[in-house]
Order: sequence, then C-alpha cells, then structure tokens
Amino acid sequence: MARKIIERVETHRLEQVFLSVEEHIAYLTLHNPPVNIISIVMQEEILLLCDYINHDDDIWVCVMHSDLKTFCVGADIHRFSQSIPGEDITGPQKVYYDGAQALYDLRVPLICAVHGHCVGGGLCYSAGADISIAVKDTLFGAPEAKLCVVGGSGHLSRLLPPQIMRDMCYCASFITAEELHSKYGGVTVVVDTPEELMPAAEAKARELCKRGPLVLRYLKACMNEQEDLQMHRKNELELSYTRRMTRYTDFKEGVSAFLEKRDPEYSGR
Repeated sequence: MARKIIERVETHRLEQVFLSVEEHIAYLTLHNPPVNIISIVMQEEILLLCDYINHDDDIWVCVMHSDLKTFCVGADIHRFSQSIPGEDITGPQKVYYDGAQALYDLRVPLICAVHGHCVGGGLCYSAGADISIAVKDTLFGAPEAKLCVVGGSGHLSRLLPPQIMRDMCYCASFITAEELHSKYGGVTVVVDTPEELMPAAEAKARELCKRGPLVLRYLKACMNEQEDLQMHRKNELELSYTRRMTRYTDFKEGVSAFLEKRDPEYSGR
C-alpha cells in the first residue's frame, strides 16, 4: 500500500506539521526549522490534524516525530517578549497547551519518537503520548522557571515521581532519555542512535495495529478517563498562575535576561 500524503486540511495548506498515512499508521512530522519552535502556525496545524485523524477510520495508530535536528523546544520566547507590554503572556503559553491537550485526547494511540531536545511545550507533547520512544541522549526538561513562567508541571508529572518532578521544575534542569527510562519509567523505549528511532517507532505502531482499531480506541478512551480527569484543569491552573506572574518586574526581567543571554537580577517585585 502506497503512503498517502496529506497536503491540505480543509482549505489550509500544511506548512510546519505534515501528515502521511500508510497501513493504518498516521505519521505527524514536525518541521519548523531550525529547532521546531511552537509557532501559531504549528499550533493551528496540530489542532487541524488531530481533528482530521479523529475523523478518519482508516487511521488506527499515530506516530509523531521531527525531521529536524531536535524534536521540539517549546513556545517562541520572542512572542513572550512581545506580549509583555500588553500583559497577554498567556496567549503564547496557551499555544502549546491546546496542542498538548489535543494530542492527549487523540482517539488513537499516540507514539512519540523523540530525539535531540524535548523541552517546554515539546515535553508537553511527548508527555501526553501513550508511548514514547527516544534516543538515549535526548534531553527532556521544563525550563519555564528560568523565564518566571509557571508551566510544565502538569505534564511532567506523567513522567516523573512528585519530588523529582518538583526539583526539575524549580531548577529548570534537564534529564536524559536514558535516565528517564531506567530510573523512572518515563520513557517507554530508548535506542542508541537517531537512525534506530523511526524503525523502532514503526515496529511498535505495527504491533499495536495487530489489535485492530476498535479496541485501541476504546482502551485509550478508558485509560485516559481512569488516569486523569483533570488535565484541562491543570492547564488552566498553570495559565492562571502565569497571569499572576505577569504583574511583577521579576517576570519581565526573566524573559529579558533569557533573550539577552545574561543572568537575571531578580528583586522579588
């Protein structure tokens, strides 16, 4: 069966997220050079494609990956900076929450194939997957605290025990896929090299397809409801606390220091 390439969804021509389908497996490919920053275009296309997948009965499993040097590095910090004067900072933050929620709610099992960096909003994408396969030196992290942004904890909690998750959030630190897998089970499978990544993801997708589409859809819906009925509420909570942070000088200093590549000077105001 030849691979089906989806170039348009409704009237929208895809620019930064591409979709192809082969033997009941959908391949979502992130492509916003150079490092897959989550732009408005990428966000809109993720939402469109999730809806497309949810209405295509020929799709039984979805594999999400990147064809660039890294998986995804999260929201565009320049958009954060531009939003500061109007204090509409939660708009850019909501960009990746909506996409992460749509991927989590996808009606078919989602496999994330991850390499390079998987941080911020990118981590939210991977953490929302049913199965994650990563190159062993991939770096996972929630660096929001460096920007005085409250975010990532609701999704990181799916990968790590509570105190390890809190330590990472407070320190804005990183963890490798190998450590995440071997110590905490936060990654399903690790491979040694990028060349092994997609074959491993495709093999897992084909294994799932053997179960047939109906049980996969109902199992996913059942497990999502059992696991956590409050993912939407977690996202709204993080947005509300970031709204509070935008009132303070420290927030503006955190974003400015990051963009200017210097250490921030916080005052507690």
